[in-house]
Amino acid sequence: MAGVSDPRDLIESTPVGSAQLALLAVCFLLNMVDGFDVLAMSFAAPPLADDWSLPPEQLGLVFSAGVLGMTLGAMFLAPQTDRIGRRPMILAAVAVMGVSMFVTGFARDLSSMIALRVITGLTIGAMLASLTTLVSEFFPDRHRNLAVGVMLAGYPMGAVLGGFLAAILIPEYGWQGVFFAGGIMTLAVLPLIYLFIPESIEWLLSRRRPDSLQRINAVLRRLGHSPVEMLPDQGVAPPPVHVKSLLASTYRSDTLRLWGAFFLCFGTLYFLLSWIPKLLVDAGLPLNQAIYAGIAFNLGGAGGNLLIGWASVKLGLQRTILLFHLIAAAGMVIFSQVSLGITGLLALTAIIGLFQQGGFVGFYMLAARVYPAEIRTTGIGWGIGLGRFGAVAAPYMAGMLIAGGWSGASLFLLYAVPLVIGGSLIMAVHLQPVQASTNSTTSR
Repeated sequence: MAGVSDPRDLIESTPVGSAQLALLAVCFLLNMVDGFDVLAMSFAAPPLADDWSLPPEQLGLVFSAGVLGMTLGAMFLAPQTDRIGRRPMILAAVAVMGVSMFVTGFARDLSSMIALRVITGLTIGAMLASLTTLVSEFFPDRHRNLAVGVMLAGYPMGAVLGGFLAAILIPEYGWQGVFFAGGIMTLAVLPLIYLFIPESIEWLLSRRRPDSLQRINAVLRRLGHSPVEMLPDQGVAPPPVHVKSLLASTYRSDTLRLWGAFFLCFGTLYFLLSWIPKLLVDAGLPLNQAIYAGIAFNLGGAGGNLLIGWASVKLGLQRTILLFHLIAAAGMVIFSQVSLGITGLLALTAIIGLFQQGGFVGFYMLAARVYPAEIRTTGIGWGIGLGRFGAVAAPYMAGMLIAGGWSGASLFLLYAVPLVIGGSLIMAVHLQPVQASTNSTTSR
């Protein structure tokens, strides 16, 4: 056996292997399914509103129901990942998500639709935080931002796929076909999780159990590394998995800045994701062109997720996040003030998506670097969860403002402001240093 005592050193010091790339590909695919499931309501909204005669404020409530579920899932289910492990949470979340999506196609009234969107949101909130943590722990520091960006790029790509499928399915099967397709695709990913996603080495080290050495060596072999004879001394017991750990003096100021940034920018993101197709239909565009604008926004977002992983290496993660948000805010101002043809509209929507979603993904990268492994998913989950209160409020508030006579242009101006404030908050956040190896070992 090899004499290396800290398995994390092997991940940090060796090239990325095929097993890590396979894990990243499955996580990307899971985020595609996630993006499809989240945005299904946005694409189904115009025909659903017509079918059920829903006024804007009730439609906003349906949008916010899924986001409320994601908020609760990120805050209360995702922290369980730090207790039970990354892999079990991902498997359970995907199974429930697939079933709830499929059943949503059978909803017949507003209350059942809201309940099912909350259930779907619960699982999405738990899964997204768990996937971010898992990918950050399986890739070396030099590639971590890019890997997380690639994984999260699946989300807007799933939304793009959802847009194309919605344009095909809705005329043939109605809004129900979108949810049936989402449920089937989600459940189809379950076997890939079993095959290609192992448990995180960092979690196995942090939650030391009698079989930890055996399980860690099984993962190391899977990654193409030699097993280790001993594990590093655990030192002090891991901190309790609780939100209070995030507000301890070491992390308090960084936690509050992250929460504020997530809250503000989540609000703008979900305003755009939820209302772009409907606002454009109300402005006179045909439904298919309005859906294509939503596709352009998410296609740009997929590029932004990749771009920030590269740009953050050149400029630094925090400066890149701020720059992306400033550009996105400027794009929203232009959108509200300049009359464009369909080509220009699609191009500008893609640019806003590129920088708004790319900058927002930087918050996930940042959160994964603020907290140690023992509370990492709790930190990411609570950042996402509390931030999603902004996402819950923003679509509903937009619906109320529209009902009150606000124009789409005025809303774009209003929702550009949080991007500037939120992007600025993270400049003072402190990041964890790369895990250093220890020379002390203990037999297991």
